[in-house]
Amino acid sequence: MICQRRRVAALPEWFVVTRDLEAALRLVIEILDGLKLRYALVGGLAVSTWAWPRSTRDVDLWAALPDERLPELEHALMADGFEVPAMVDELRQFGVFRSRHRESGVFVDIFDATGPLGEALLDRRLSGQLGQTRVWLSSPEDLAVLKAFSDRDRDFDDLVLLLSVVDLDRDYVLEWARRLDQSIGTEEVVARVRSAISKAGLQFDRT
Repeated sequence: MICQRRRVAALPEWFVVTRDLEAALRLVIEILDGLKLRYALVGGLAVSTWAWPRSTRDVDLWAALPDERLPELEHALMADGFEVPAMVDELRQFGVFRSRHRESGVFVDIFDATGPLGEALLDRRLSGQLGQTRVWLSSPEDLAVLKAFSDRDRDFDDLVLLLSVVDLDRDYVLEWARRLDQSIGTEEVVARVRSAISKAGLQFDRT
């Protein structure tokens, strides 16, 4: 049973990130750093770093992606062995593009960190350690917001895990949940956060 709540952005020593996954991540962040494009790791790897290791087979990042820098990014990814079949079209249609590292087969999804949430996520990113790689991570609160915005069962489980293990600012998470609900005309995001708080055995009132 997990009971220790923490704010340490590092994987436990006993957990080993697969060589292919870490190599693909390192290549991508070297590219983004080289182009001076801010990024933050999200997804399963971020959950594993903040909370508790779980299996994942891909890399998920949010990054600042100005239109005028996309050709440079595409060229750099391809030069380092990534397949990038439809970057511009996918970003325009979905706000995210998928690349694949040919040698390892690892998929890397990069989301366009646009709008208030994207800006907040990058402004609040934190340095962490994943295996032998130093990496910028989404704060655990912003990661929780992203998980709450999804309706997938696995993302809900990740949200409960984050709430259970990490000492989150739940007021921040709930405030963003309300803002996201307002933007899409629902009450589903707040409901998911409240359900996850309850399932984690926590109180709504921090006091």
